[in-house]
Amino acid sequence: MDENKKIEVVEGDGSNLNISPAYDHLNAGTPTPASKKPKNIVVPKSIKEKEEEDEDEKKKNIKKNEDNNK
Repeated sequence: MDENKKIEVVEGDGSNLNISPAYDHLNAGTPTPASKKPKNIVVPKSIKEKEEEDEDEKKKNIKKNEDNNK
């Protein structure tokens, strides 16, 4: 364990360094800033909710037809 390792100091901003691509996987776990978060997220309705809406719409149409026929 007493090995001497040579450390090389490099000038610059590090853009020219060859860094392992594993770093990209780490960035995927970071939270996105509020300015980049999606603003309009549409959550699809469940099948049951759709069926209930369809039934309600049918009832409204039937009632309109009955009122128009009077």
